[in-house]
Amino acid sequence: MRWLLLEKVHSIQKGKKAVASSKVPDAPYSSEVLFVEMMAQTGGLLVGAESDYQKDLIFAKIENATIASVPKAGTPIQIEAGSESLGADGGWLEATITCAQGPVAKARLLLMAVTGLSGTQKKSVTFHDAFMDYFKVREKILPS
Repeated sequence: MRWLLLEKVHSIQKGKKAVASSKVPDAPYSSEVLFVEMMAQTGGLLVGAESDYQKDLIFAKIENATIASVPKAGTPIQIEAGSESLGADGGWLEATITCAQGPVAKARLLLMAVTGLSGTQKKSVTFHDAFMDYFKVREKILPS
């Protein structure tokens, strides 16, 4: 199983909100844990935009997470992550997952932007070229 759980990035409103979509995974892991990871990955798109995806990210804390339901594997879901106080070093995010039947999960997460995870390399480990090209991330940033 790959750990990149998003299937499509829809939009990134710098400093405000990122929207992605996927399907409920059919995996040998807890769906609840994967939902939190999906929310963090979507939030990472928002945090990464603050440094033009030059910094790496650390998933620092889960303040709270609530899973309302676990739809069957393959169900399409939408993931949103937003922040009212995002800074250059990251910040707190409010994230949600919904499906056609309603709310699936919500969480408050802390993601931090850092430098130096790649050692002497100047490129981001988190936002490597293959990731950026596959999702066409910069094309999804909405004009201010």
